[in-house]
Amino acid sequence: MEYSDELTFADYFRAEQEIYRAIISAAVMCRWIAEHDTPPTKQEAEQMVLEVNRQMCEAWGEMYSLAVLKWLDDR
Repeated sequence: MEYSDELTFADYFRAEQEIYRAIISAAVMCRWIAEHDTPPTKQEAEQMVLEVNRQMCEAWGEMYSLAVLKWLDDR
């Protein structure tokens, strides 16, 4: 098997997804901090995770389209 420095689209897209997840997670956390004076309970933290997942689903089409364009440009 020959080694290649080129990223596959799957590798590239996973990296893009992680960037989006980090940004969305930070936004959800900042919103929590702005609205509450106490740290989240376990149940509230689980709700925050669900909110991040929901927003990731909403952003998936945009992420995929942008990742395809960026990946093709980098090739």
